[in-house]
This record gives sequence, C-alpha cells and structure tokens, in this order.
Amino acid sequence: MIEREMEVRVRYGEVDQMGFLYHAHYVDFYDMGRNELIRSIGVTQKELEELDHIMIPVLNVNINYITPANFDDVLIIKTRLEEIPRVKVTFYTEILKNDIVINKGSVTLAFINSETKRAVRPPKRLIDALLPYFK
Repeated sequence: MIEREMEVRVRYGEVDQMGFLYHAHYVDFYDMGRNELIRSIGVTQKELEELDHIMIPVLNVNINYITPANFDDVLIIKTRLEEIPRVKVTFYTEILKNDIVINKGSVTLAFINSETKRAVRPPKRLIDALLPYFK
C-alpha cells in the first residue's frame, strides 16, 4: 500500500452561499491527491499522456460528506492506493480538518490508449515505480 498527504487551504471562491466548501470541489481535491501520489513515485499524469499515450478517465466517484469545511480551513488530503493497478485502479481519499475525517471516498479510473480509446494495462514504468510499496 502507498499513501501520501498534502495540505490545502479552502479559498473564498470555493465556498457556497452557506459558507461551506462547495460539494464539487471535493472531487478536485481527490484529483489533486491522486496526482501528487503518482508524482511522488516519479511519474506524472502528463508523462503518461505524452510518453505512454495513456489516458485515465474516471469510471466512478464515491463521496461521503461527513462534516463541512469552511473558508480558510486548512485541510489534509490523504490519498492511498491499496492494490497494484491493472486495467482499472481505485484511489481512496480521506480529507481531514483538525485531525478529524470530514470527507472520504474513492475514485475508480481506467487506463486507455489515447489513440484507440481502448482499455490497456498501465505502463510498465508505473508498475515498476509502485512495486516497492507492495512487497
């Protein structure tokens, strides 16, 4: 298993009329955490697209809103990968405020060839970069 954390601060433009972090922004935070996790092992989504001709569309998003975040809150985004990816991959996310989980969910994505739009296995270099975390 591999897990990474990152910190974000809720910006004024991200809150709704009630002063809560707008619900759709949680998906953005899931995306940020996922990209930082991949980057932390030396691979970027940009490289996957440009060098490997791989795109990673979202198949499913599961979100559990527990407690709202507000303007200027500092949040910790914890993202983890529990299995070596195959044609599909699921990332699990918890968002914490003051060490309390306020949101959790998962995102399942597929690996597709950018030219054929057909499902493919992830590139070997991505798997090789992840293997040390799953021994």
